Amino acid sequence: MSGPWSSCFLGVYNDSLPHWVVDCGCYAVTLRCQGSLPISTKERLREISDTLRQIDPASDEAKASHRRHFAILEQALDRAEGFCPFTDRDGARAMMEFLDLYDSEGLSFDHWIIMPNHLHLVTAPLRCSSINDFRTAWSRFKSRSARAVNRAIGREGQFWQSSWYDRWIRGPEEHQKWLTYLMENPVKAGLCRRAEDYPYRM
Repeated sequence: MSGPWSSCFLGVYNDSLPHWVVDCGCYAVTLRCQGSLPISTKERLREISDTLRQIDPASDEAKASHRRHFAILEQALDRAEGFCPFTDRDGARAMMEFLDLYDSEGLSFDHWIIMPNHLHLVTAPLRCSSINDFRTAWSRFKSRSARAVNRAIGREGQFWQSSWYDRWIRGPEEHQKWLTYLMENPVKAGLCRRAEDYPYRM
């Protein structure tokens, strides 16, 4: 059986970003809530996405573009503008309970942090035999989690932005970097003074 650092590459597909799909890979994923970014930021991200569609996804240029995309996205999200359902305690707790129990289509989570208008996840090794398996697992997670949190806060309507950012984690050193990032994100965003004081994480 493959381990998370020796995964079987299945391919790359594109929506607003290219997504690398491997069997038994660990992923760092950012999901953002619908309406959480200003138009100017979305336009900047769209320009980067258009560039990524035209270049080799394994190239240094693509890696640099991904880093730039993530940096712009995070800077905007950390301002906590727009739809911020996780500032509602009931919404944040509902999301925590959902993540703690979630294990479906091979998708479960080892680490996560809930921010006011977005969610950072690090998956357990995700077993999938095709790109379609990968897309289905995430589509169902988003649909189910949206229903759970909407119900908790007495809301209806679209919850998540249609696309998401994901990064296939290549090795233990990169894995640790993502865990450190998740731990420090609430401090960087000004939500707490010490990482260990932030309640909505695992």
